[in-house]
Amino acid sequence: METRANTIRDALEQEIISGVRFPGERLDEPQLTRQFKVSRTPVREALVELATSGLVEMRPHRSAVVAEIGAGQVIQMYEVLAELEGLSARLAVRRMTRDERSALAAQHARIGRLIEADGTDEFPALNMTFHDMIHVGAHNDILRAEIDGLNKRLAPYRRIYREEPLDLRIPYEEHDGVVAAVLDRDEKSAEQIFRDHTALRADHVADFIAAYNRRFERRSA
Repeated sequence: METRANTIRDALEQEIISGVRFPGERLDEPQLTRQFKVSRTPVREALVELATSGLVEMRPHRSAVVAEIGAGQVIQMYEVLAELEGLSARLAVRRMTRDERSALAAQHARIGRLIEADGTDEFPALNMTFHDMIHVGAHNDILRAEIDGLNKRLAPYRRIYREEPLDLRIPYEEHDGVVAAVLDRDEKSAEQIFRDHTALRADHVADFIAAYNRRFERRSA
């Protein structure tokens, strides 16, 4: 049964992931009770749950804050996420049903048409669905939950690193390799391509650190 604490947790989680609230921002309990029109108990419960998932940091005798992760930790999280994504692709090759494979190919084609039409605003949602189809196709709930948790914690930092629009043909071509590997039942290729697709590659680390060092300047100015 959905509780008030769950509703508040989900709302705050979405605000953190979408960038409405940014790392280091104070989460004032009295303000949150007014925002959600509840007592402090469900607010406190929601904050504790968010702290358990790593999105919020609870500071003794002080207000909670949106968790702020060091650059080194973010890089390490990318390393783990890349390995988990690779594993999900390998398992998906082995376990996807015929309908799941067809749906993945159809989603990939849909993204291709979007890119041809220069529909950059719609790309993030369709891209997320593509990735989740592979996670679901791995048929491993623990793996999917771990990937989801890391993606939520990385969302604010992925956004500051990717401030400028990318050439969407690059991720599309990488997806193309994954789809081909899934359809060909090539576990090794699917794992390698999807791992590399997710990884913060060595030649991009310096760019990431530079973006991290100037993070949220516009919000705090």
